[in-house]
Amino acid sequence: MSFFDQISRQISQGVDRAKFEADKFQRTTRIQGETNELRRQIDTKLAELGQRAYELQRAGQISSASINELATAIDQLRSSLVTKEEELKKAQAEVFVEPPPAEPTNSAPAQQVPISYDPPPPSPATSKACGVCGFQMPSSAMFCPNCGTRVG
Repeated sequence: MSFFDQISRQISQGVDRAKFEADKFQRTTRIQGETNELRRQIDTKLAELGQRAYELQRAGQISSASINELATAIDQLRSSLVTKEEELKKAQAEVFVEPPPAEPTNSAPAQQVPISYDPPPPSPATSKACGVCGFQMPSSAMFCPNCGTRVG
C-alpha cells in the first residue's frame, strides 16, 4: 500500500468517525430534548394533581375519578421517560468501530521465493564447468550461477 493510499485511508476513516460522532451528538441531543420535555410534562401534571387535590381537599370533595385520571397520565409519562432514558444510555454508550483494513485489489499475488535452494549435483554427462570459477553447472546454462559470467 502506497504512502498516499495510507493517507487517503486515514482521512477517509477520520471523515467516517466525524460523521458518526456528529450523528451521535444529534441523536443524543434530540433524545435529551425529548427526555426533558417528558420531565416537564410530569412536573406539570404533578403540579396540577397537587393543585386539584388541594382544592378538593379544602372543599371537602375529593373526587377519585379526576385524581385517578391524573395519576394514570403521570404513570404513562413516567413509563415513556424510563424508555427514553434507556434509549439515551444506549445512544451515549455507542462507540465508533474502526473498519478492518481493506485488502489491496490491484496487487499481483506474492511470489513464493525459497529462502535457500540446494540444487542437486549435476551429472557429469549433462554439466559443464565455468571457465572463470570452475563451478559445475547444467550444460544448458547461459550464465554461471556462481560468478555470473556468461558461458558459451
